[in-house]
Amino acid sequence: MKINRALALTLAAASVGASAQSSVTLFGVVDANMRYVKNSGLPSNISMNNSGLSSGRLGFRGVEDLGGGLKAGFWLESDVNADTGTMNANGKLFARRSTVSLMGNFGEVRLGRDLTPASAHTYKYDPFGVIGVAGANVTSRIVSVAPTSATYYRVDNMVQYFTPNFGGLQAELAFAPDENAANNTGRHAAARIAYENGPVSVSVSYGTTNVNAASDKFKQLGLGVAYNFGVARLLAFYQRDDLPFGTYGGVVAGAEDKLLIGVTVPVGAHQIRASYVRTDSRKGSSAFNGSDANKYAIGYVHNLSVRTALYGTATRVSNKGGANFSLSGGAPGLAAGGSSTGMEVGIKHSF
Repeated sequence: MKINRALALTLAAASVGASAQSSVTLFGVVDANMRYVKNSGLPSNISMNNSGLSSGRLGFRGVEDLGGGLKAGFWLESDVNADTGTMNANGKLFARRSTVSLMGNFGEVRLGRDLTPASAHTYKYDPFGVIGVAGANVTSRIVSVAPTSATYYRVDNMVQYFTPNFGGLQAELAFAPDENAANNTGRHAAARIAYENGPVSVSVSYGTTNVNAASDKFKQLGLGVAYNFGVARLLAFYQRDDLPFGTYGGVVAGAEDKLLIGVTVPVGAHQIRASYVRTDSRKGSSAFNGSDANKYAIGYVHNLSVRTALYGTATRVSNKGGANFSLSGGAPGLAAGGSSTGMEVGIKHSF
């Protein structure tokens, strides 16, 4: 495959040129699991999946010291699906990240494809990191709606600026041009302010993406908080995703309010994770408004070493109204108001 040859050539070039860099690091995660899902009124199903504890990836990054406090850096990161040996289905070689940066006392200027600050709370303050059978994005219709799905977590052609860290306070600004000569569909802008100091973490973000030629905007507003008590870390986030009603036929358009409350509890080499997610659909048509859901999840992690872990997770989604959110891997056709229950056990190794 062309994508595999391209990756091999890129890795070879990185190793040959490593001597010209201050540092070059090859890294990755391989994560696979077995999953059981039962949707109410439908047959159960068992499947193999990936990225239940950490997202599978393969990447390399480097930093060059330019002197005078100035540094240059790059970061190239690809998806790795351990269950099938494939990469991202969208055809992008470095779909997770592809950036080049300049860093110094002024902060950091970063160019390329990267995570947008507009959705940072949904994974930074989710004990399950929005992945696996228990991720917070399970009960979200807007996340999967085109074109919001293409830019919800990561955005192409993005210019970002990170301020220096002022005693734990840092801001991030991002802008991605549409690169569309006919109109500005796809133009994205976002900002995030975060405070991280000791046990306290607080963050607020806002972003917009133009979804059509009329410059109607998909809007994202988020707030996240966490506090580490030592014996447990409590996390919570609120995220409102607002897609202009009527733009995509009324059924999928509208707004979703999502509230998560979660906890992680370290116990020696073990960790217990749990979360509750409430999704409240608003605005839009009657088929959208009132389609709400509750998700309950609990998980266990046993760290065999700093790189290898065994994990198990169980979750249940209870739908209300017209909602029929179901866990990935279950039988299709869950009726509105039905429930979806699942669990997975797997192993993760990082390098």
